[in-house]
Order: sequence, then C-alpha cells, then structure tokens
Amino acid sequence: MRPDALPVRPLGSRAVVPPDARAALFGTGATLRPSATVEVVRLGEVVGRVAVGAGPALALWVDATDEVSGDVSLRGPAGAVGPMTAQPVRSRFVLPDGLRRAWSVGERATVGLGAVAVAVPVEAGTEAVVEVERALWLAAGRPETARWLPAVDLASPADDPADADPTDPLVIDRRVVTETDVRQARLKHRRIQLAPGQIVTPAAQSLAREAGVFVDDARDL
Repeated sequence: MRPDALPVRPLGSRAVVPPDARAALFGTGATLRPSATVEVVRLGEVVGRVAVGAGPALALWVDATDEVSGDVSLRGPAGAVGPMTAQPVRSRFVLPDGLRRAWSVGERATVGLGAVAVAVPVEAGTEAVVEVERALWLAAGRPETARWLPAVDLASPADDPADADPTDPLVIDRRVVTETDVRQARLKHRRIQLAPGQIVTPAAQSLAREAGVFVDDARDL
C-alpha cells in the first residue's frame, strides 16, 4: 500500500439499523440484503430513499447532495421507525493499526483528492481507504485514489464544531487563502471572511467570484 495511491470510497446517504429496528422495518426474521433501501419521511412526506445496513444503534447519515435534514423517520415495507435527526456524512481516513504506526499518522490527516485537499479524522479499520462524502468526491472530479499529505497542515471547514452556526463566516487561519479553501467553503454552504492583509491566490479569486463565497465587505476583488 502506497500513501500516494490510497483507494477512495465515496459515501452516500445511508441508514444504520439495529435488530429491533430491522424487524420493525422489514418484518420479524427478515434478512437485510446488501441492496436494501428505506424511505426517509418528514412530516408525512417521502423526502428521499437511502441504502440501509446493520449496526448497533439507529442512525441516518445524509450527504449534501441529498436534500434531507432535521427530524425524520425511516419507512420500510413492514413499518416505520423514528423520529431521528439526520446527521451529515463525514469523510475519514481509515487505516489498520500497523500501517498507521508505520506511517506515524496522527488523529487527523490531510489527504489530496484530485485538485482538492481536505483535513479528515483518522480511524482504525481492517483496510486502508479514504472514505469521502459524495458531494466532496464529485467536486474533486470523482477520483479513484487519494494522496496522504503528511507535510500539509490544513485548516478546513471540516474542523468546524458540530454546533457551529452555518450562517457565521469562516475565518482561514493562514496568510494565504487557496482555491481549496474556497471549494471546501462552497461544499459546506459557508462564506469566507478575509482578514486584513490576507493573500488570495488568483485561482481562489476566480472561483470565489463565480461562487460568491467571500463576504462582500471583506475584500474588493
């Protein structure tokens, strides 16, 4: 396994159900097939359909490409479970413990996905893979492999606390604002507040004009 050719697995919206929820959705004794899906229902209206897999606790993870948010229920052929709060899918870098020690990878790492670099949490697993939220994977050009960038310390919107107000502008704690910063802010539906004297690369300026990412009074572009 090479750190510059890590396999990428895009993550779409998915539900995780424990045995009692599986029985409620599909019937007692039902086998959960890999192709199984359930409807996502909000206020009595079907707002989406997601893949479903087994897990220890009931959860719904939603990618930004699907317009699902807030309190929803899951509905299968036998019944429904919920309500529950939809949670956003989060990218992560999965590594076996031995490989993680050999590479000296910390709790977070920066990985390159095509032209996009992103900081993600590192978690233990049986295989080395970069799991990427589908919205980010599409924005990066659908890459099949990713690169671990050990020399890059990237502050990104992925580092925002879970309770951050999405209407608050982002502040990039670096002298230079790059195209990657703009792409990541756009993916998170956030805007960037530039600091006095902060440098914006030409590619970032061009993309920011197109996407309207910078706060209007931050910089006369």
